[in-house]
Amino acid sequence: MERGVSMGTPIEADPLILSAGMSHRTVTERILALADQSGSKAAVIDAVDGTVTAWPRLGWTIRAAARGLSRRGLAAGDTVGVFVQDAASFVIAVNAIRAAGATALPIRPDASVANVAVQLNAGGARLLITSAPLAGLAAEAADRSRVRQVFAFGEAAGTTPFRSLLAVAEHGAGPHGADTGGQPGGAGPGSTGPGGAGPGSTGPGGAGPGDMTGAAEGAAGELTSLDGRAGLSHRDVVVAGPPCGGGHAYTSLLDLTLLTGATIVAAPVPLVTAAMRVYKGTAAIVPGGTTVPGLSPDRIFTVALPRSGYPSPEVDASCCAL
Repeated sequence: MERGVSMGTPIEADPLILSAGMSHRTVTERILALADQSGSKAAVIDAVDGTVTAWPRLGWTIRAAARGLSRRGLAAGDTVGVFVQDAASFVIAVNAIRAAGATALPIRPDASVANVAVQLNAGGARLLITSAPLAGLAAEAADRSRVRQVFAFGEAAGTTPFRSLLAVAEHGAGPHGADTGGQPGGAGPGSTGPGGAGPGSTGPGGAGPGDMTGAAEGAAGELTSLDGRAGLSHRDVVVAGPPCGGGHAYTSLLDLTLLTGATIVAAPVPLVTAAMRVYKGTAAIVPGGTTVPGLSPDRIFTVALPRSGYPSPEVDASCCAL
């Protein structure tokens, strides 16, 4: 059964998780709690360069980036554009934004300059996070919008390195868990010290339950429903293609993957099949129309655009159509 969902709106600051054992915690709070409990297990792997980000490092990076964004003037309720080319950067950017109490506005990496600018203006974004290969487009779109600063994963002229958001937290933060790689995000030690608060905090590092709205609770219900249909577990390895659709469904699928303790392998579409083989993938999140040989259809989550066009997508996997 397939059902299209309009997803052209920004992702709310951080939906509550209402299922058993996660009551009154937001998605990002729960992800941070898992980061504190999961030891050296891989949370995210970059299939392009082989970088492995263990759970403690992921938690440290999210908290540190949230603190850095707040120190750069990001306030609760603000909107930040997310225009990145891979799932690894997407996970870090969206969770850091939500941890700072702000709203993430995902933009597909294949969007035109004009479309990026339109979405930034419509969302009222003042900050934009991008990837180095997209930095030229991002800077051009920023010039046509109210965006005042562009952060980039990697080095790119005219942008501020995303790793600069981590610099304050990196100072004096001792190793606190396994650290198995460098990028994405230029993260430092997997520290739970400087850089963010733990679960239940209302400062950078986790929005408190008091900040949640009815819409956020609805999003949590959607995640719970999706969980029942997807059937993921901590043993799964989910190969995720680049950001696709309008952002909401893609984000929900990545959130669910992390909340179940599964590992995300970020891969561009041409490398999805190879990544499935190399990392023994058990499920995939891919743009509509992408085939994944050898994988059961009920383990392929495809995020596609409806016939009505950009940017409202629909999820059309047989197992978990939203």
